[in-house]
Amino acid sequence: MTNNDTLHLLKECDAGVKMATDSLDGVREHAQAPALKALLNTSRQQHEWIGREVQTMLEKCGGNEKEPHPVARKMAEMKTAAHLTVNHSDKSVASLISDGCHMGAKSLRGYLDQYKGAEVPARALCRTLVAVEEQLGMEMRQFM
Repeated sequence: MTNNDTLHLLKECDAGVKMATDSLDGVREHAQAPALKALLNTSRQQHEWIGREVQTMLEKCGGNEKEPHPVARKMAEMKTAAHLTVNHSDKSVASLISDGCHMGAKSLRGYLDQYKGAEVPARALCRTLVAVEEQLGMEMRQFM
């Protein structure tokens, strides 16, 4: 039987993946440099894979998926739109994604601390998501 910490952690990972894919989708069309486009596309694929793994674990646990908080989602959309309207450049895209990666990784690390009783596979998947976020954030630096 799956414990509550496992379900909560998986749900937060699910919401995080959805927030990340929404963000990536929101900026990909604005990227100009082929290398930046490639990084964004690769990251989108990594997030999709993690999202499928989270969904599989949630189904096995009998849990439901979790959508990102509507206010957080809307604020991210508004920030992206405003930022890219004022400064339509690869630097802006990279800055937005870098900020999002930092916030996502920070939140996920907090959930790992909060849900210490989560089962090992769920914790490992969350750590993988954190690593993907941190790696993308570092890769964005070359475009800023």
